Amino acid sequence: MTSVVLFCMLFILLLKPVFVFFSYFFSIIYFYFLSNETTPSQQEYASGNLLVRTMRRALGDYASGFIFYSILQTGKIPFHTVRNFIYRYFYKASLGENVIIYSGAEMRRPDKLKIGKGSIVGHHSILDARYFIEIGENVNFGHGVWLWSGQHNHRDPSFGSDPKAKGKRITVCDRVWLGPRVTVLPGCTIGEGAVVGAGAVVTKDVEPFSINAGIPAKKIGERNRDIDYVFNRKPIPFV
Repeated sequence: MTSVVLFCMLFILLLKPVFVFFSYFFSIIYFYFLSNETTPSQQEYASGNLLVRTMRRALGDYASGFIFYSILQTGKIPFHTVRNFIYRYFYKASLGENVIIYSGAEMRRPDKLKIGKGSIVGHHSILDARYFIEIGENVNFGHGVWLWSGQHNHRDPSFGSDPKAKGKRITVCDRVWLGPRVTVLPGCTIGEGAVVGAGAVVTKDVEPFSINAGIPAKKIGERNRDIDYVFNRKPIPFV
Protein backbone atom coordinates (compact mmCIF):
# COMPACT_ATOMS: atom_id res chain seq x y z
CA MET A 1 0.00 0.00 0.00
CA THR A 2 2.82 2.37 0.92
CA SER A 3 4.56 1.76 -2.40
CA VAL A 4 1.34 2.55 -4.28
CA VAL A 5 0.94 5.82 -2.40
CA LEU A 6 4.58 6.77 -3.05
CA PHE A 7 4.21 5.91 -6.72
CA CYS A 8 1.10 8.09 -6.99
CA MET A 9 2.82 10.99 -5.25
CA LEU A 10 5.86 10.69 -7.51
CA PHE A 11 3.63 10.50 -10.58
CA ILE A 12 1.79 13.68 -9.57
CA LEU A 13 5.05 15.51 -8.83
CA LEU A 14 6.41 14.60 -12.25
CA LEU A 15 3.14 15.22 -14.07
CA LYS A 16 2.61 18.81 -12.96
CA PRO A 17 5.82 20.28 -14.45
CA VAL A 18 5.11 18.49 -17.73
CA PHE A 19 1.57 19.81 -17.72
CA VAL A 20 2.76 23.35 -16.94
CA PHE A 21 5.35 23.14 -19.75
CA PHE A 22 2.73 22.13 -22.32
CA SER A 23 0.30 24.81 -21.10
CA TYR A 24 2.91 27.54 -21.68
CA PHE A 25 3.91 25.96 -24.97
CA PHE A 26 0.33 26.05 -26.26
CA SER A 27 -0.05 29.63 -25.00
CA ILE A 28 2.98 30.85 -26.96
CA ILE A 29 1.81 29.05 -30.11
CA TYR A 30 -1.65 30.53 -29.78
CA PHE A 31 -0.80 34.15 -28.98
CA TYR A 32 1.98 34.40 -31.57
CA PHE A 33 0.52 32.41 -34.44
CA LEU A 34 -3.22 31.79 -33.97
CA SER A 35 -4.75 34.64 -31.97
CA ASN A 36 -5.52 36.68 -35.10
CA GLU A 37 -7.28 33.80 -36.78
CA THR A 38 -11.06 33.97 -36.99
CA THR A 39 -12.83 31.74 -34.48
CA PRO A 40 -14.99 29.21 -36.33
CA SER A 41 -18.68 29.98 -36.22
CA GLN A 42 -21.30 27.52 -35.02
CA GLN A 43 -22.12 26.79 -38.67
CA GLU A 44 -18.45 26.08 -39.44
CA TYR A 45 -18.21 23.82 -36.43
CA ALA A 46 -21.31 22.00 -37.60
CA SER A 47 -19.97 21.51 -41.12
CA GLY A 48 -18.24 18.34 -42.22
CA ASN A 49 -18.65 14.84 -40.89
CA LEU A 50 -19.08 13.82 -37.27
CA LEU A 51 -15.42 12.85 -36.81
CA VAL A 52 -14.17 16.24 -38.04
CA ARG A 53 -16.66 18.11 -35.82
CA THR A 54 -15.61 16.06 -32.80
CA MET A 55 -11.91 16.67 -33.44
CA ARG A 56 -12.46 20.43 -33.87
CA ARG A 57 -14.26 20.72 -30.57
CA ALA A 58 -11.83 18.47 -28.69
CA LEU A 59 -8.74 20.30 -29.94
CA GLY A 60 -10.33 23.69 -29.23
CA ASP A 61 -11.36 22.69 -25.72
CA TYR A 62 -7.96 21.22 -24.83
CA ALA A 63 -6.07 24.20 -26.23
CA SER A 64 -8.30 26.63 -24.32
CA GLY A 65 -7.81 24.61 -21.16
CA PHE A 66 -4.03 24.63 -21.47
CA ILE A 67 -3.96 28.39 -22.09
CA PHE A 68 -6.29 29.22 -19.21
CA TYR A 69 -4.38 26.90 -16.87
CA SER A 70 -1.09 28.61 -17.74
CA ILE A 71 -2.57 32.06 -17.04
CA LEU A 72 -3.84 30.91 -13.65
CA GLN A 73 -0.43 29.41 -12.83
CA THR A 74 1.29 32.65 -13.83
CA GLY A 75 -0.81 34.54 -11.28
CA LYS A 76 0.62 32.30 -8.55
CA ILE A 77 4.29 32.97 -9.34
CA PRO A 78 5.72 34.91 -6.34
CA PHE A 79 7.86 37.30 -8.41
CA HIS A 80 6.48 40.43 -10.09
CA THR A 81 9.26 40.66 -12.66
CA VAL A 82 8.68 37.09 -13.83
CA ARG A 83 4.90 37.52 -13.96
CA ASN A 84 5.11 40.74 -15.97
CA PHE A 85 7.66 39.17 -18.33
CA ILE A 86 5.25 36.30 -19.04
CA TYR A 87 2.27 38.64 -19.44
CA ARG A 88 4.21 40.79 -21.91
CA TYR A 89 6.13 38.22 -23.95
CA PHE A 90 4.11 35.01 -23.63
CA TYR A 91 0.61 36.49 -23.73
CA LYS A 92 1.39 39.76 -25.58
CA ALA A 93 -0.34 41.99 -23.02
CA SER A 94 0.55 45.68 -23.42
CA LEU A 95 1.93 46.83 -20.06
CA GLY A 96 3.44 50.26 -19.48
CA GLU A 97 6.33 51.08 -17.16
CA ASN A 98 5.95 50.36 -13.44
CA VAL A 99 2.70 48.43 -13.89
CA ILE A 100 1.99 46.25 -10.87
CA ILE A 101 -0.30 43.23 -11.17
CA TYR A 102 -0.57 41.53 -7.81
CA SER A 103 -0.91 37.78 -7.40
CA GLY A 104 -3.96 35.74 -8.27
CA ALA A 105 -4.89 37.74 -11.37
CA GLU A 106 -7.09 35.99 -13.91
CA MET A 107 -7.01 37.17 -17.52
CA ARG A 108 -8.92 36.25 -20.64
CA ARG A 109 -7.34 37.20 -23.97
CA PRO A 110 -4.46 39.17 -22.41
CA ASP A 111 -3.33 40.03 -25.94
CA LYS A 112 -6.31 42.42 -26.00
CA LEU A 113 -5.36 44.05 -22.69
CA LYS A 114 -3.59 47.41 -22.42
CA ILE A 115 -2.49 48.92 -19.08
CA GLY A 116 -0.83 52.34 -18.87
CA LYS A 117 2.28 53.15 -16.87
CA GLY A 118 2.13 53.26 -13.10
CA SER A 119 -1.21 51.46 -12.81
CA ILE A 120 -1.84 48.93 -10.05
CA VAL A 121 -4.12 45.88 -10.25
CA GLY A 122 -5.02 44.37 -6.88
CA HIS A 123 -4.92 40.74 -5.80
CA HIS A 124 -7.32 38.24 -7.39
CA SER A 125 -8.66 40.63 -9.99
CA ILE A 126 -10.32 39.35 -13.17
CA LEU A 127 -9.61 41.11 -16.46
CA ASP A 128 -11.80 39.66 -19.18
CA ALA A 129 -10.33 41.32 -22.27
CA ARG A 130 -12.03 39.20 -24.94
CA TYR A 131 -13.52 42.39 -26.41
CA PHE A 132 -10.64 44.66 -25.32
CA ILE A 133 -9.83 46.40 -22.05
CA GLU A 134 -7.83 49.63 -21.99
CA ILE A 135 -6.65 50.92 -18.62
CA GLY A 136 -5.02 54.36 -18.39
CA GLU A 137 -2.09 55.61 -16.34
CA ASN A 138 -1.83 55.76 -12.53
CA VAL A 139 -5.02 53.76 -12.09
CA ASN A 140 -5.59 51.90 -8.83
CA PHE A 141 -7.66 48.71 -8.57
CA GLY A 142 -8.47 47.35 -5.11
CA HIS A 143 -8.59 43.68 -4.18
CA GLY A 144 -10.78 41.50 -6.39
CA VAL A 145 -11.88 43.99 -9.05
CA TRP A 146 -13.70 42.31 -11.95
CA LEU A 147 -13.86 43.72 -15.49
CA TRP A 148 -16.08 41.74 -17.87
CA SER A 149 -15.96 42.80 -21.52
CA GLY A 150 -18.08 39.85 -22.69
CA GLN A 151 -21.23 38.16 -21.51
CA HIS A 152 -23.89 35.66 -22.58
CA ASN A 153 -26.84 36.78 -24.64
CA HIS A 154 -29.90 35.94 -22.55
CA ARG A 155 -32.10 36.21 -25.65
CA ASP A 156 -30.09 33.58 -27.51
CA PRO A 157 -31.94 30.21 -27.50
CA SER A 158 -28.59 28.46 -26.92
CA PHE A 159 -27.41 31.03 -24.31
CA GLY A 160 -24.32 31.78 -26.38
CA SER A 161 -22.13 34.85 -26.33
CA ASP A 162 -23.01 37.67 -28.70
CA PRO A 163 -19.78 38.72 -30.48
CA LYS A 164 -21.67 41.00 -32.88
CA ALA A 165 -23.13 43.19 -30.14
CA LYS A 166 -21.58 46.64 -29.91
CA GLY A 167 -20.17 48.38 -26.86
CA LYS A 168 -18.18 45.50 -25.39
CA ARG A 169 -14.87 47.34 -24.93
CA ILE A 170 -14.11 48.60 -21.41
CA THR A 171 -12.10 51.80 -20.97
CA VAL A 172 -10.72 52.96 -17.64
CA CYS A 173 -9.17 56.42 -17.88
CA ASP A 174 -6.20 57.92 -16.00
CA ARG A 175 -6.16 58.10 -12.19
CA VAL A 176 -9.36 56.14 -11.69
CA TRP A 177 -9.73 54.41 -8.33
CA LEU A 178 -11.85 51.25 -8.18
CA GLY A 179 -12.41 49.96 -4.65
CA PRO A 180 -12.38 46.30 -3.59
CA ARG A 181 -14.86 43.97 -5.30
CA VAL A 182 -16.00 46.50 -7.90
CA THR A 183 -17.52 44.88 -11.00
CA VAL A 184 -17.48 46.64 -14.37
CA LEU A 185 -19.79 45.26 -17.06
CA PRO A 186 -19.29 45.31 -20.86
CA GLY A 187 -19.14 48.56 -22.77
CA CYS A 188 -18.48 50.91 -19.85
CA THR A 189 -16.11 53.87 -19.88
CA ILE A 190 -14.93 55.18 -16.52
CA GLY A 191 -13.88 58.80 -16.87
CA GLU A 192 -10.62 60.34 -15.69
CA GLY A 193 -10.15 60.59 -11.95
CA ALA A 194 -13.43 58.86 -11.10
CA VAL A 195 -13.84 56.87 -7.88
CA VAL A 196 -16.05 53.79 -7.55
CA GLY A 197 -16.74 52.54 -4.03
CA ALA A 198 -16.26 48.99 -2.78
CA GLY A 199 -18.70 46.39 -4.04
CA ALA A 200 -20.32 48.62 -6.66
CA VAL A 201 -21.49 47.28 -10.03
CA VAL A 202 -20.81 49.63 -12.95
CA THR A 203 -23.43 49.15 -15.68
CA LYS A 204 -22.97 52.39 -17.66
CA ASP A 205 -20.43 55.14 -18.31
CA VAL A 206 -19.04 56.98 -15.28
CA GLU A 207 -18.42 60.74 -15.35
CA PRO A 208 -14.87 62.06 -14.91
CA PHE A 209 -13.95 63.02 -11.33
CA SER A 210 -17.22 61.68 -9.96
CA ILE A 211 -17.62 59.51 -6.85
CA ASN A 212 -19.90 56.52 -7.34
CA ALA A 213 -21.28 53.70 -5.22
CA GLY A 214 -24.04 51.09 -5.09
CA ILE A 215 -25.68 48.46 -7.27
CA PRO A 216 -25.99 49.68 -9.92
CA ALA A 217 -23.32 52.33 -9.36
CA LYS A 218 -24.67 55.86 -9.12
CA LYS A 219 -23.01 59.22 -8.65
CA ILE A 220 -22.93 60.33 -5.01
CA GLY A 221 -20.36 63.10 -5.11
CA GLU A 222 -17.52 64.95 -6.86
CA ARG A 223 -13.77 64.45 -6.57
CA ASN A 224 -11.38 67.39 -6.64
CA ARG A 225 -9.81 67.91 -10.06
CA ASP A 226 -6.34 69.08 -8.99
CA ILE A 227 -4.91 65.57 -8.59
CA ASP A 228 -1.54 64.97 -10.23
CA TYR A 229 -0.10 61.93 -8.42
CA VAL A 230 2.14 59.48 -10.25
CA PHE A 231 2.56 55.89 -9.09
CA ASN A 232 6.18 54.77 -9.33
CA ARG A 233 6.35 52.65 -6.21
CA LYS A 234 7.87 49.20 -6.12
CA PRO A 235 5.57 46.22 -5.56
CA ILE A 236 5.39 44.38 -2.27
CA PRO A 237 7.86 41.47 -2.61
CA PHE A 238 6.51 37.97 -3.24
CA VAL A 239 2.86 38.99 -3.56
